[in-house]
Amino acid sequence: MNEFNDIENLLYIVKSRIDAHLKFKKEYDKQLAFDFSIFQFFTIGENKISQVLAYFLDVNQNHGQGDIFLNEFVKTFYDNEIEIRQLENVCEKRITENRRLDIYIKLKGLTIGIENKIWADDQPNQLRDYSTFLEHKSKGNYLLLYLSPYGLEPKLKSIKEKLKLKLVKENKLKIISYKDDIINLINNWLVICEADNVTHFLKEFKKYLEIKFLGKNTLNMSKELRTIIHENEREVQMLVNEYKGIENEILIKLNTVAKEIDKTQPVLDIGIEKSRNELFNYNGFRIYKYSLSRNGNKIWIQLVKKEIHLYLNYYLQDGTDTIFKEILTELNFTNNIVLNYKQNKSELVKTFLNHVNIVNESFRVYNERNENGEKPVANNV
Repeated sequence: MNEFNDIENLLYIVKSRIDAHLKFKKEYDKQLAFDFSIFQFFTIGENKISQVLAYFLDVNQNHGQGDIFLNEFVKTFYDNEIEIRQLENVCEKRITENRRLDIYIKLKGLTIGIENKIWADDQPNQLRDYSTFLEHKSKGNYLLLYLSPYGLEPKLKSIKEKLKLKLVKENKLKIISYKDDIINLINNWLVICEADNVTHFLKEFKKYLEIKFLGKNTLNMSKELRTIIHENEREVQMLVNEYKGIENEILIKLNTVAKEIDKTQPVLDIGIEKSRNELFNYNGFRIYKYSLSRNGNKIWIQLVKKEIHLYLNYYLQDGTDTIFKEILTELNFTNNIVLNYKQNKSELVKTFLNHVNIVNESFRVYNERNENGEKPVANNV
């Protein structure tokens, strides 16, 4: 029982610290706007992040800082001293008909390629092809950076282990991360940048990356929580193991439920088309999607594993009639339902198919209203 008491006390301490931070945030948010970010108004994908990095690494851009960002970048990731004389800086450099390198920088004595691998999966022979291209273009004087959020190794389908180790040994390939490398690089840029408006943007960009990849918010509790972790290592490890165990249980249940749904043929009205997506990962979520459509209206029903929860939700495809959305509301079609993952497989499948039945009824009601003269109204939802 002492172990459980220790864990309970640890959770109480952590909760108290978090509550104190949240209270502080609530009291001073009006003056400091902790969570405001210029990036919240834009869709920031892999390509846009590459464009931002390439912008600061381009000595000819209007940040006005010349080569200081590029120089700091080269010093950080390349072991030899070279003259910083830029000849080319390109995003999405086409190397073959089906291959584009995210960032391509050609200097007088060094060619740099950056593969920015945030959400997309490795493609067959991708890094092998990039290294072959850079070898040819630079006559062997190149550096290929494989950049991911946490420094994960590239998959074997992208580059064979023997070739990867050879390139790493020759300092032609480095595996780097946003967590340990790019955020620290931006910290260095902030020190040497002389323009206030550029510094402000870099701070916002750094904050965006920290929230996106490190889970940090503006009120950074990292140091305080790490102290607690070091002081309670045994209890924290037990909690981590149990948390991972719960995640694994949910993933297994989601997989079995998805397979069972795939085998099920629900009774649908004539003209309703059904499609599905295989289980996939997106932004840390594990998702199973299933769509129903007719006459330009389309709805996606999905099971989503987020952290240690399983959700049943839906969204409407762009262009779906607003009347269809109103019908779903009238039929009490609920969104973002928290499912009890401990239910057996058949109960979870039944819950999912109940949603399918309501959607089928929605299409029926929609057709009846159209026949009665209600005009459809396209809606980008």
